[in-house]
Parts: sequence; structure tokens; C-alpha cells
Amino acid sequence: MAQESLAPVAAITNLILGIITIIMSNRDESTNTHKRFSALLIGWTFIFLAIYHSIESIYDQNYGTIFGTAIDLGLYSYQGIIGADFLALTLMGADTALNVLMLVMALHIPKDIGRGNVWNAGILSVIALYCILVPPLTFIGGFKLMALQELVWVAVGVMWTHTYIRGIVLEHTTNDERHRSLSKASAILLVIWLGWQMVWWLSAFTFLNNEWFVSVLSNQSESPPFWWLISVNLGWSIGAIAISVLFIGEVFRSVKRGTSAESFIVFAIFFIGFMNWIQDYLLLDAYYSCIEGNCNEGSSEIFDLINYLTSGVLVYLIKPLFLVYLMVQFKIIEISSEENRNLMRIMILLILLIISSSIIELIQSLIPIPQMVSGTLLAIGVVFFIGWEEKITSSFLGGGNEDDIQSITGDGFADSKLRNTSVLFTFVAAYIFVLAAIFANAGV
Repeated sequence: MAQESLAPVAAITNLILGIITIIMSNRDESTNTHKRFSALLIGWTFIFLAIYHSIESIYDQNYGTIFGTAIDLGLYSYQGIIGADFLALTLMGADTALNVLMLVMALHIPKDIGRGNVWNAGILSVIALYCILVPPLTFIGGFKLMALQELVWVAVGVMWTHTYIRGIVLEHTTNDERHRSLSKASAILLVIWLGWQMVWWLSAFTFLNNEWFVSVLSNQSESPPFWWLISVNLGWSIGAIAISVLFIGEVFRSVKRGTSAESFIVFAIFFIGFMNWIQDYLLLDAYYSCIEGNCNEGSSEIFDLINYLTSGVLVYLIKPLFLVYLMVQFKIIEISSEENRNLMRIMILLILLIISSSIIELIQSLIPIPQMVSGTLLAIGVVFFIGWEEKITSSFLGGGNEDDIQSITGDGFADSKLRNTSVLFTFVAAYIFVLAAIFANAGV
């Protein structure tokens, strides 16, 4: 059964969440400015995710599917169609902005690596220079240069994995549960940014994904350069390494101290990786037949469905959900004021409604349920969430503990730099669209 893309739902969800998060951050003048900056990073992550998924939806509707891997690996080539090229170049620009946001987030959450005004000004300068220089250099020098950004994934994965291991070890050796907050935050951030790679961990370790990768390379007009192969392999390996470390750490902690919500999340992703390895093994022949032009339609639908239920859900739904969870659990956004608490209620209800509607869509992908039944189920879900809104919100907002709240620490930002952060990202978003339009029309 064909699946509808989750990209339009993700675009709307991320846009609303981004606007709410930025508004809440700007209202929070009494809160630690490091947390306000962290909230701005998350808010603009939502905005650029919204841009990415909106463009992805438009491209899919008008020109066919464009896979995220084609953007990340620089496998796109100019189509000679201004609309298609403009959309693809915009996707690459948004992808660049998300990569530098991920890097800056790794430098600041859970702990700020540097201190002082020079450090803070340097961070904003890095964001500006990265987003201004990388897209045009990629468009001019060849799209395969996009793969070099996977070295950013490696750096980010190493930083958060190191923090996770440090938190687990210190918690065990000192019996101080405050260190759990470090490992918890790092695990959540790794799942947010690298979770869609983690679900292929066993295929990476058994080199089964190399079979698929060879098939992709066989369709290239020329052999890729050595640096490109190195970047791609390093980038796609960090997800497998990160989930392995998380799994070992959570098993160890579960034996010593018991399981937690984060443990079950890690175990679920680890299990999905095993199931995806089975899928890769069983459908490899079918995939090769598609490459040779004798595609088995049934097998292709199975492959699409499994991708839809694993990496697709992680990219489109779990990422915004976990970003909201991170803000609430670690009190990155202060909700003591009535205005912010009401906005957080809207945010939580939106997440719950989007997830319930998406779950119904996923069920319809597996079982052909009539639209009348799915509409009724959604209506029941809406009534339930509205009726229990106060209880759900109170439970969600009261989940954080003092250790989690205190674990997000760092140097303060001047109010002018906080204002400049939003101005900078507004400029970056406009710059990406203008640059894409120039290069698409120039037909470089």
C-alpha cells in the first residue's frame, strides 16, 4: 500500500514549534542567558527543518522524490529545470544551516565548552561564515563537496559520545546521580541528530550497506574522489558507533541502577537496527533487480514501507518531539510565567495531535482502514487530549528534576548578542533562497 510522505506534516509542525520557541526565548529575560541562547538554537533548528521539509514536499509533488542521502552525499546534479534546481539548491543550503546548528549545539549543550565574550562572538562568526561560504563553494566546486560536511557529523558524534561515556562512568564511580543528567542529555541529542543513521547500525558493521552503496556508485558517471569516499564512510559510521556506545552504556546502567525512559528509547533504536539488517538482507536481490530495470513492485513497496516506519519516523516525528522533550526536561525554556506556560501548552498539544494523526497514517499504511474509521479515531484522540489537557501538561512540565535543570550550564550571552542571533539566522534563511535562485537561473 502506498505511503503518504510525512514531510508536509513535519514542515508545519516544525514551523509552529520554531515560532513558539523563539517567542518564548525572547520573553524569558530573567532566565540564564546561556539557556536562552540554547533555546534560540533549538527554535531556529525547528525553522530550518520546516524550510527543508517544505521544499522537500514541493519537490516531491512536482519533480519526483529526492532523497535526503542525495543531498547529504552531494549526489544531485543540475537538471536544467529552473524550478527543480532552485528547490534542490535550497535543500542543500538548509542542510548546511542545520549542520552548523548541530555543531554549535554540541559546543553549548549540555555544557558550554568555551567562555567569555570572544568565545560567544566567535560562535556567531562561525555560523555566519559557514552558512555564507559553504553553499556557493559547493554549487561552484561540485555537489560532492557536500559530503565533506559529514566530518561535522563525526565531530558532533565524538563530542556527545564522549560526554555520554563521561557521565556514565562518573555516575558509577562516584554514586552521584547528578552525572546522569550529562549522559541523559547527550543520549537525547545523539538520537535527535544521528538517530536516522543509528537504525542501520548492524548493516554498517556487517558491511551489508556497502552492497547498497556500490549500487549507488555504479550509477555515477565518473568515479568519486578518494576524499569523498572517506567522508561518506566516516559520516555513516558515526551513527553505528554512537548507538553501540549508547546500548552498552544503558545496559550497564540498567543492571546497576535500573532502566529509564532513555534506556527504552536506546533499546528500541537498537532493535530497529537489527530488523533493518534483516530487511537489507532479504531485499538485496530485489534492489539489484530494480537497478537493472526489472523492478519487482511488491518488493519496492515493502522497502519503502520499512524506511517509512523507521528512519522516516525518526526524521519527521521523533526529532521535533525529542527537541521539545529536551527543552522541557532540562528547563531550557522557563515556564514559570503564565504567557510561556500557555505557549508550552499549545506546543505539547500540537505534538500530541500531530503524533496521533501520524500514527493513524502509519496504521493505514499497514492495514487498509477506511477514511471514516481513521477520521473517527482522530476525533476521539482530539477529544481525549482536550479533556485531559491540564493533566497531560502538568505531568509533562513537571518531569524535570533539579539535576537535569542544573546540568545545562555555560557562559552568559549579552542581550545584544541574543538579538543578533535571530537577526543572523533570518539573514541566513533569506541568503539561502536568494543564492539558490541565482545559481538555478544561471544554470551553472
